[in-house]
Amino acid sequence: MNAIELQGTGLSGRTSRVAISESERFGLYQHGDSRPPMEITYNIDNVRVDDHSVTVGGAVHVVEHLFSALYGLDLFRVRIDVHGSEVPFFDGSSRHFGRALAGFNSQQSPGISLPCPIEVADGHGSIRYVPDGLDELVIDMSLVHPYTGHQSVSIRLTPETYREEIMEARTFVFTDEDDPRLRDLPPYGIGITCKGIYSSSPLRFPDEPVRHKVLDLLGDLYVLGGGLRGKVVAENTSHRLNSIFIRKLKSAKNGEND
Repeated sequence: MNAIELQGTGLSGRTSRVAISESERFGLYQHGDSRPPMEITYNIDNVRVDDHSVTVGGAVHVVEHLFSALYGLDLFRVRIDVHGSEVPFFDGSSRHFGRALAGFNSQQSPGISLPCPIEVADGHGSIRYVPDGLDELVIDMSLVHPYTGHQSVSIRLTPETYREEIMEARTFVFTDEDDPRLRDLPPYGIGITCKGIYSSSPLRFPDEPVRHKVLDLLGDLYVLGGGLRGKVVAENTSHRLNSIFIRKLKSAKNGEND
């Protein structure tokens, strides 16, 4: 079975390490200094959004970019061992995870198709799912903001399109010119102000921010345990809105009334 190990700095500034191996089922384990590994339950009720990042079980933080790579590469039967309290952040994209997982074989996860449209919205964004008779996932994502104008991308998700069009897109923040981070940019992320875009390296795509929105949505969808089939049309998403959307998807999958 394939296995990899990655080490890097987390958002906290501390070094963390994660090992990923093929398995008969999904499992998430946290390792501490003086205790055996603890299995962390991974379901939508055990997922929390804190300060724009995703935590599982109150124990393993910043999982979204790793889970995005696993979703995009169709890897749902893996064991993840996190040594520390967070997953390495690297450059704010899924690049390191996607490249390291290149030797893993896509597992043809059971597709999830729902019978009816589902839509959620808040004051800033919206997400709509349409079955559309598809045996794959198509995402039409838009980002609308005074600092970026209107950005949009449409992707028919496969491991190949994920690698080529999504996994390289870095995280970003809307801010102002007085933000001290803009004067000493970390190796990850993009700062966007009313005057321009700040990055420690050239943009990887002209529309990198909206592609990162797709990356984040896929990471949040990983909790479904299989690949969603159909079309998703979304605008100005966030981890919180994604979480609400996924709860409705789970309810529909389980035949529950909203």
